[in-house]
Amino acid sequence: MERPPRRSLIFLSILFVIANCNPASASPISTPFDIFPRNATSSVPAHPDCTTQFSNDYYGFGVRLGVYFSWLGSYFANLLLPEEIPGQLDTNCIFLLALIASLFNGTHLNEILQIDALIIMQLSSGFLFSCLSIWGYRTSYYQKEGPVAIKRFGGLGTHCRLILATAISIYGTWFWWKGLDDGLNKSENPECQEIFTWFFTYLPVRGGIDKFYIVITVACSLYYCTMLITALSTVLYKLPQIGWKGRLSFQTGFSVFELEFLYKVFRIFNLFWIIFCALMVEMTLNKNNMWQTLAQNSANIQYPSQLLPLLVGGLSFIRVLWLIYVEGRDRVKEEKDSNQARFNRRETMTKPSLQNAYGLGLDFFKILSPAKQPRDAVIFEAEPSSPEPLKPWHHRYLVALLPWLSAFEAWKLTDTHDAVVDPERSAPTGTSESFPQDLKLEPSSEIR
Repeated sequence: MERPPRRSLIFLSILFVIANCNPASASPISTPFDIFPRNATSSVPAHPDCTTQFSNDYYGFGVRLGVYFSWLGSYFANLLLPEEIPGQLDTNCIFLLALIASLFNGTHLNEILQIDALIIMQLSSGFLFSCLSIWGYRTSYYQKEGPVAIKRFGGLGTHCRLILATAISIYGTWFWWKGLDDGLNKSENPECQEIFTWFFTYLPVRGGIDKFYIVITVACSLYYCTMLITALSTVLYKLPQIGWKGRLSFQTGFSVFELEFLYKVFRIFNLFWIIFCALMVEMTLNKNNMWQTLAQNSANIQYPSQLLPLLVGGLSFIRVLWLIYVEGRDRVKEEKDSNQARFNRRETMTKPSLQNAYGLGLDFFKILSPAKQPRDAVIFEAEPSSPEPLKPWHHRYLVALLPWLSAFEAWKLTDTHDAVVDPERSAPTGTSESFPQDLKLEPSSEIR
């Protein structure tokens, strides 16, 4: 089935970056596009309004909705719609780039306040630990294709995501170490100077939670910087050998079983983190009296700095849901037609399923045709097990965390990931099954 082009979403994403790089163009004091009167019916809050000058442009209600929709769209695409994963990764990169550009620009111009930086970093953490995957371990590619799915990654997109993750991690370390003291401005209102964050409960940012975040951000900075240095060293070393038009070949140290286990863990953790980050942002805004950014005072959503991200994230999410529905509908129809043909040939029938072969686990049991079932019909299928590792476990895991090492001969694990039948899980006597020795990838579906 031909998919609709993604150019419109990418174009809207670029407009979103431009709108956020200059927040003053849609600041709270601007008047263009004033369709609805601001705060005409909003009740006077009991606490002081601590909304900052650029908070609506940085993380207004429309911006946050667009980010949340982007998270959910990427989550469902990673699980159910592999052909949409490249587009969702690009959309996430553009969102994260806009947030980081606003954060760095505001810090450089000494315009951003401490609460602004805190909210932007909370939104950025939602990308980093839920849907933004550097080597694709969060996606369903490895669930279906095994270790060879790493060939889809390692290009320009992988390194762009790595640079963005490194930048926000380093900034986070500076923010919790120095920014909360005198690195960033505080509110001029004394009642708004004490900042709280939400971590299952309300906590002051200098009440001990900052030590926890310093450890997390330092660890992330060290890891991402190590990846960046390794990537840069590999490219510089291999560039004279492969040339500018060449492409490096990478491997992962994870086995088939380990990749399947990681996929199941990420499938649960990613959804938890999306919900947690959304709650963390909204709770933090409420506790710090950022009234003009809340949903009940969302008249500012009409401005381009909020409308563009809302359209990008919302349309991207709707597109993913629609394609999932279309794919499931077509699959049920195909299986019904296939079952009818099998019945006519007196072969095994299967119940229609929404399983898309990417590990969702919604398939039903096979229904064997009684009496008419051929004697030599294959009922049980042998499952391929992971190949025996050719290197020690610490070697494999180091390559899994830093796949650039596999570009060097001394770090290569194996040339092919051949399927080996496990004797304990093999098919019953009298049945036979053949397995492909190499899994082939479609060049058109590679991720940069």
